[in-house]
Amino acid sequence: MPARQNSTQEDLEALAAAILDETPCAIEMPAGTGKTHLLAKAVALAATDAKRSLILTHTNAGVEVLKKRLSKMKVPSSLYKVDTITGFAFSLARSYSTIGEVTVPEIPDWTQSNDYIHGAARVANSVAAKEVLGCSYDYLFIDEYQDCSTQHHQLILTIAQSIPKAIVLGDRLQGIFGFRGQALVDWRDVLTSFPLLAVEHTPHRWKDSNPEMGQWLQDIRTLIYDGSVIDLSAIRIPGFEWVQITPDVLGDRAFSFQNSDETVLLLDKWDADVARHASRLGGSYLVMEDVRGRFMAEELERLPLADSYELAIWLAQFAKKCMTGLAGIDATIQARLSSNQSVSHYHRDGIQDLLALLDELRQNPSYEMLLDTSDKFYRHAATRLYRWEGWRDTMSSIRASLDTGNSPINELAAIRDKLRHSGRRQHARVASRTVLVKGLEYDHVIIADASKMRDPKNFYVALTRARKSITIISSSPIITLVEDTY
Repeated sequence: MPARQNSTQEDLEALAAAILDETPCAIEMPAGTGKTHLLAKAVALAATDAKRSLILTHTNAGVEVLKKRLSKMKVPSSLYKVDTITGFAFSLARSYSTIGEVTVPEIPDWTQSNDYIHGAARVANSVAAKEVLGCSYDYLFIDEYQDCSTQHHQLILTIAQSIPKAIVLGDRLQGIFGFRGQALVDWRDVLTSFPLLAVEHTPHRWKDSNPEMGQWLQDIRTLIYDGSVIDLSAIRIPGFEWVQITPDVLGDRAFSFQNSDETVLLLDKWDADVARHASRLGGSYLVMEDVRGRFMAEELERLPLADSYELAIWLAQFAKKCMTGLAGIDATIQARLSSNQSVSHYHRDGIQDLLALLDELRQNPSYEMLLDTSDKFYRHAATRLYRWEGWRDTMSSIRASLDTGNSPINELAAIRDKLRHSGRRQHARVASRTVLVKGLEYDHVIIADASKMRDPKNFYVALTRARKSITIISSSPIITLVEDTY
């Protein structure tokens, strides 16, 4: 089948029509070439004929992007449903828990995602669910299919029995999600069930911001593979810069973007490194948390009982993980709080009153006092949050538990579940891991240490988040890409 153009609006509409006509099919498109827009256009076109679409993807960020795109196209919300694959599986398994043979709580426990997927597959294979799915949806779209595990793939195949007009979209070079104990689906198996519809690729993301970068990112795809060697210093395109790593270079580059209307993404591989960068940058960059909220859950797991003097040391340590300006809460202060001893007589520049607050909390412990003290930490002139999302949701979980009587951990699950539907607040300066920002785009991207970003797929995803400029910092310009093993 000849490749189809998608470079103009007319071409886009023609391709969207072809997709709907040639289902089932698969479409593979590189980052920034209009895959999401094409998907939305196909859904919009189906909606003009009053056809309803089920759209599934992997991340909540992807759900947000799709919803915004469909809203912008003025597609009636009654004619589509967008969800993550796991989120839809949870809903399906919960609606038919007996058929699914799985116990499903009201609030998802995402550590049990595999159970939801298996339960949903059993449900989707039942006569009752097949009838409901077939009557409810005319088209099935699955985005980011390269991130599907074999279990996801089997679930989708089962759903497609009820919604045979199925379209899967993806890009093998962006398959950066790993599932412990599960293999990602082989793309050859995907094409067996969903024949490939070839599409010519135009780098739309960079058309108005940096077309040379867009073309370069498309051209280098064949050079990004396990074992390939790239000389970053030899790359000559507008907006690309390799910088030798030094103690101050990250701060220099991070603070060099003066336009407040432009977004900047700082990337590193591990959560601890991301948080460390955000701390060193004084709260100018905010840490993006994963949707499950692992950081917050770990902190709430160690939350002392409401009447324990240990609330003071808990707050002191948690605050140091979330905000700057608390170097004075050092090992000496923490040791005394841990042993239920006074700290307010110690002199610590700028935070003397915070030590007094910790002593008051230690002597009169309660969750109400904890929340009041935490608010004063947040509003203090000496402090600045860099884990804003983590701090907010942790404290909100404790506050909600006082009203409901549920545990803070359960309240956190409910709060993070709402994030799946409402979307997260956007910030102009973000520090994150690559896996959390796939599907998103920013004006500028800084890779903090390329020596830790050597997996071909993570490297490619990191590069393609940028619309205008890419800054890569490393000790050597020569990097050898090595595929991660999950």
